[in-house]
Amino acid sequence: MNKRHFVAHGYFTLLVLLFSLIPIASYWWMMPSPDSTHGQLYLLSSIGYYGLLLTIIGLLCLPLAMTRFTRPLYALLLALWLIFLGVDVATFSLYLFHVDWIMLEMFVMDFEGLGLPNIILFTAIAAAVLIIAGCGWLSRWVHKKATPTQESDRLVFGAAPLYLVISIMAILFAINSSLNIWANKYHRQEVSYINPYLPVYRPVTSSKHAETLAQLAPAILPPVKGKMDRAAIQEKSVVRYPLEPLQCAAPAAEPSIIMLVVESWQAAALNAEVMPNVTRFSQQATQFDQHISGGSATIPGLFSLFYGLHASYYPAFKATPAANPSEFTETLAERGYQQHIFTNSNLDRFAMRSLIFPRVPAENFYQKKTDAAVVDQFLQHYKPSHTEARFDFVFLTSSHSPYKYPKKFTRFTPLPSVKGGYAFNKYADNTPYKNDYYNSLYYVDHLLGKILNHLKKTGALENTWVIVTGDHAEEFNENAAGFWGHGSNFTRWQTHTPLLVHAPGQTTAQREQRVSSHQDIVPTLMENVLGCSTAREAYSTGANLFALPETRSLVMSSYYNNAYWVEGTVLDRSNGKQYAWTDINNTAISLDKQKLHQVQDEERRFFRDSNSRALVSGKH
Repeated sequence: MNKRHFVAHGYFTLLVLLFSLIPIASYWWMMPSPDSTHGQLYLLSSIGYYGLLLTIIGLLCLPLAMTRFTRPLYALLLALWLIFLGVDVATFSLYLFHVDWIMLEMFVMDFEGLGLPNIILFTAIAAAVLIIAGCGWLSRWVHKKATPTQESDRLVFGAAPLYLVISIMAILFAINSSLNIWANKYHRQEVSYINPYLPVYRPVTSSKHAETLAQLAPAILPPVKGKMDRAAIQEKSVVRYPLEPLQCAAPAAEPSIIMLVVESWQAAALNAEVMPNVTRFSQQATQFDQHISGGSATIPGLFSLFYGLHASYYPAFKATPAANPSEFTETLAERGYQQHIFTNSNLDRFAMRSLIFPRVPAENFYQKKTDAAVVDQFLQHYKPSHTEARFDFVFLTSSHSPYKYPKKFTRFTPLPSVKGGYAFNKYADNTPYKNDYYNSLYYVDHLLGKILNHLKKTGALENTWVIVTGDHAEEFNENAAGFWGHGSNFTRWQTHTPLLVHAPGQTTAQREQRVSSHQDIVPTLMENVLGCSTAREAYSTGANLFALPETRSLVMSSYYNNAYWVEGTVLDRSNGKQYAWTDINNTAISLDKQKLHQVQDEERRFFRDSNSRALVSGKH
């Protein structure tokens, strides 16, 4: 490539970055100002994140700078970036959340559904045309200025300043990443509260490097957990949760609660052959046959399970966990429940422990290396009492890939010659891989059987609610579309997991065919166990499991994307793809737009509205 094209391409990218800082500065105005040096530095260094982002885009698009015929394509691409920022600023100022593909599509195809006047649409179109024309003119101008003069071969624009800017952006990005890694590890919410305010923002997180950073620069990044006041954090948070204080009247005899959660548990695997102990237990519980997790990955599954909210709220809550802990576990603590956690999963990651179990003392948090050790710890420490209520959470993960179990639990054969071999052929025969998975569930069932038998022998079932479910499901190419594992789509094979609910003293089986969701469990326990009379809409987007609605609309999440589930139709918000929950290949289905708008309203319920904007921004 001619050097002048490279230089012109770089300067055009740099100028667009400078223009991008105008809408990005708008978010700075809408958020509460950082009141610490760390927060101020983190906000300033976020420029490096966007600078590096556009640098990467520019490098990937270098071939477009080669000819005058392809340069307009790059100009159009960066114009679309500026248009996106403009639309996102407008959306965030109204709703305090950022746009995604579906919001952009609705803005163009279903503008009336957003409830905005047409003048805004016309203004937006005019602004978009001006931005596209402006970027096209700017691209031509830069390339013209970068052309050598007739008298000299020297360039009007040199490459050295570009390298300097890229170096500065890399340094700012390194500072930004280091601050975010440190803030996540040590719960420094004076830094992390900023994240939900910034668009397309995915800062680097790495808990294993946080301690190293603290050791290298203890004066700048001290290894000390944040201790900011909850009320002070709430003023900075985009979240308003709960909408009103909860009113809960203690029943005469408070029952205990046990949650048994199985990793990657596909609903179809709950049968007598694979899981005989749990199947036997279902004969004295209510089984919910159409139960949907909060998503197709662990984090959204657990978040919706303990918050009773659509999992799409998780990023906003994660930014300020101390200000917005689970109202369910907070109520348990206020009522004197002894909370005990048993798992081999690192819940410190992704702020799950600080969000869900902030009041659980260290001596009641049992983290072991194997599921067998976890269950042994539970059996050792579980002592049912009729005078002291307790809450126990047991999370077993042997059924997560690569599916761990002792050899004596090899009940299903043949097994794969190479674990995970389907990575080389996504349409491989799923039988051996599924057998491997079933063996791990057979082992988990054995461990659960120990717990359930212990509850029965000690008489605990007479005064205990028992919840048995999975965090999400697991696919083995049942869709015949090449999907394996979880986190890659939102069909039933990745989101349909079992749910069994045993009420104190229940001895007969019941079946529920209406759709239930993870987010229904918290309001059910709050109302039926903890005696909370506050309208569930004030703290949850779920329903009571024993009074489920006939029709449902839900939001499901994965690692970085979300989807709407509207009466069996999935609408993936990251790409606009629409398909049946029961079959990803069935795309010839319609979606009820009115119900879609209703679930979108639920998705905005716990963000601060325009009436509280002054409180959020700290500006009057």
